[in-house]
Amino acid sequence: MNRNGQKKYLQQMTLACVFTAAVAVMTFFIKIPSHNGYIHLGDSVIYLSACLLPTPLAMLCGALGGMFADALGGYIIYIIPTMIIKALLPLAFSRKKDKLLCKRNLVALVPASLITIIGYYIAEACLLSISSGNFFSYIITATPWVTAFYAIPGNIIQALGSAVAFIFIAIALDKIKIKDRI
Repeated sequence: MNRNGQKKYLQQMTLACVFTAAVAVMTFFIKIPSHNGYIHLGDSVIYLSACLLPTPLAMLCGALGGMFADALGGYIIYIIPTMIIKALLPLAFSRKKDKLLCKRNLVALVPASLITIIGYYIAEACLLSISSGNFFSYIITATPWVTAFYAIPGNIIQALGSAVAFIFIAIALDKIKIKDRI
């Protein structure tokens, strides 16, 4: 790898570490309690990382940042579902455009929100089945799937809040031409 390649690699790795920490901070420290957990802005940072970093690095930022926030918050049971869900969020976004808030990234907020809502719905049903003591016979009944519906309103609000925060942050960062500086 030549000197420019090393510099670019180091820059991306540093930015990935900063985004991982920002995801954890925006998830754990800046939160609004809801009926089934809390609403946070960590996902908006994951969206930003997806617009600025290569997809594998953005996926790692989301997974690790979410994991750290769950571990710090005592939500140990959610670490694996969170890592999976947060790693999937960057897949819808593009970093190939000149701006963070391009048409593709605006549309990407829909599948990213659905990943959050559906992902945590499935996670809740699985966690309810695990807590029953007999996962395989319980997961095929309607009970965990119906009971898990209680999490959907909070996850919708979570997804919408992160989408709105991403839009405002992206507008601000596009005004200072952040992509030209990185």
